[in-house]
Amino acid sequence: MSTPISLRVAFDIGGTFTDVVIAGSDGQLLTYKILTLPDSVGADVGRCIADAERQHPESPVASLVHGTTIASNAVLEEQGARTGLITTKGFRDELEIRRLGRPSVYNVFWQRTPPLIPRRRRLEVSERMTVRGEVETPLNQEDVRQAILSLKRQGVESIAVAFLHSYVNPSHERQAVALIRELFPEVMVCSSADILPEVREYERTSTTALNAYLMPVVGRYLDQVETQLQTYPPALQIMQSNGGIMSAAHARLRPVHMIESGPAAGALAAAGLAREIGLAQAVAFDMGGTTAKGCLIENGQPVETAEGEVGAGINRAGRLSKGAGYALRVPAYDIVEVGAGGGSLAWVDDGGALRVGPRSAGAIPGPACYDRGGTEPTITDANVVLGYMNPDSIAGGTVPIDATAAQTAIQTRLGARLGLSVHELAFGIHQVADATMTRAIRAVTTERGRDPREFTLIAFGGSGPVHAATLADNLGMSRVYIPLFPGVFSALGLLVADLRSDYVQSVPQELDTVDPTALLQEFDALVARAEQDTHNEQRERSDLTYERLIDLRYQRQSSELTLAVPAQVEAADLRRVLAESFHATHERTYGYRREDDTIAIVSVRLKATVQTQSLSFSELGVYFGQSAKKATRPDSRRAYFGPQQGELDTRILSRGDLLEQAVAGPLIVEEFDTTVVVPPQWQASVDAYGNIVLSKSSKAHKQGQFYGRRI
Repeated sequence: MSTPISLRVAFDIGGTFTDVVIAGSDGQLLTYKILTLPDSVGADVGRCIADAERQHPESPVASLVHGTTIASNAVLEEQGARTGLITTKGFRDELEIRRLGRPSVYNVFWQRTPPLIPRRRRLEVSERMTVRGEVETPLNQEDVRQAILSLKRQGVESIAVAFLHSYVNPSHERQAVALIRELFPEVMVCSSADILPEVREYERTSTTALNAYLMPVVGRYLDQVETQLQTYPPALQIMQSNGGIMSAAHARLRPVHMIESGPAAGALAAAGLAREIGLAQAVAFDMGGTTAKGCLIENGQPVETAEGEVGAGINRAGRLSKGAGYALRVPAYDIVEVGAGGGSLAWVDDGGALRVGPRSAGAIPGPACYDRGGTEPTITDANVVLGYMNPDSIAGGTVPIDATAAQTAIQTRLGARLGLSVHELAFGIHQVADATMTRAIRAVTTERGRDPREFTLIAFGGSGPVHAATLADNLGMSRVYIPLFPGVFSALGLLVADLRSDYVQSVPQELDTVDPTALLQEFDALVARAEQDTHNEQRERSDLTYERLIDLRYQRQSSELTLAVPAQVEAADLRRVLAESFHATHERTYGYRREDDTIAIVSVRLKATVQTQSLSFSELGVYFGQSAKKATRPDSRRAYFGPQQGELDTRILSRGDLLEQAVAGPLIVEEFDTTVVVPPQWQASVDAYGNIVLSKSSKAHKQGQFYGRRI
């Protein structure tokens, strides 16, 4: 009797489609794309699982991993819970004052996003801790009682508690939380000492407020998904912003850790692929239906950050432009996101300039070419008009395309105002979108002190391979990888994620004077917390692996850099090793070092992971090589490559057609879940991993004339 094939299920929600990948223990992958309907996500995924079970009878579901945008959407759309804040007297307006930064310094009409919690629900109590954790003013229990009753009358669903210096001594917060649970048991509550025991009052308060704001929303969503998937016994696991997965129970308590859940999965998959194919430096580029994301990969790992913002639209410029949203300090991949997805709308501003995004057509009504009621032009409509996308259908014929509707939407909405032809308008939309996405990639390379010409682009998402070669051209990159299953690549990343927990503790001292042994003991204390949490979740502690990190800055700086602490470093060498590493990293990031300046320690961090069963990209490549099919017949269509190249006859191929030799552009590779555009002067081939490799070649330009002629 054969051993049953266990099924591992991953599903990732995007703005237009939900991607489902089901991996069998025999190495076979089943992929699905379904319209994103938030109220029926679990039911729709359940139908995909049922289809997989029909193909693999008696195959149990071994795991369910989910990447979701529920948390980020709740903040962006201001659909979080009615939340209250209880804080130290004198700090009621912390969320209002913020850091006084503003991203639009020359925009006199710019307005800051309103506080997450309005002033009437931000209440003060008498208490105070010193920076050393000593009680300066005891907690006034009556103040807390009155604050709780006031918030109860205002109908709050959730309460955040954030007291001064609670990261050193959390006793007052513990007392307040206990009183809330006694007097208001139905409300959700979280304290800053549990969410972020770290220095900086605004960041700690903001992160705690965000967590409270999201707890009821995420809780209801997960309840719904779990109910719809209750037929399947495995506990639901959720992707975190840091590339690890956590239990649904943990996600209910710490929803701030899942705000960048979906984008992190794509970056994780790209990093895994980069390691296997030997790329030390790469940029993950993910373009879906609503947004495009960029993430830097160095030494086979996505770059992480502990500082970020959420809200106020899309994160456009990373760390060099802050102040528009709400501060969020949780470990996360350093992803820059822009509103330029396939469904992003093209429009003309008051000055007569063509703009693209950040508004999106979404799944309903979607781009005009989907013929679901959409009338406004999108990037997808432009790509159809340009000939880049199939004018009849996509997704293996399951999604019909109305090219005439795309042309009508562009001409009607934009033509009269801009006085251009349909092809010129479509190419303009394409160029504006490319400029926006180029900025996102520069934000994770140039603005981080890296030269993009030294990196390779790994492009995926339903729309990413359409734009990848042009973006690489804009940035001086000479090579692009399009992995297998690019349209569901983020969902694939959910299957390579490990269980992960992060811990932090502020240690405000100077590196030169700190006791190295005492500093190492701080890490030991975090390890003890990780082992206790593992015990509580009934997992084996022997499975845990640890990575020690430390936040350092020059004494007079206001921001810090996070560095790895070598696992085998001796206490006697610790200060020297950290100082050398910090000076070098600071110079690479900011262009200078100050070896005479004092280095300050801000916090110590611990990353605890448990490895899960992982996919091998090399095995996927072997499977592809054995099963790849060539196009049934050679085909071509006209595609417009700008005013210099004009409209060219362009070959339409499959990935399998590229196995034997490189083929020069212009050409288009059509797949079930994406389209790959290879412009003139580029060529395409397939490597041993099944990746389509695009490379810039002047020779390819000459060969390309054999396949394309000017119309």
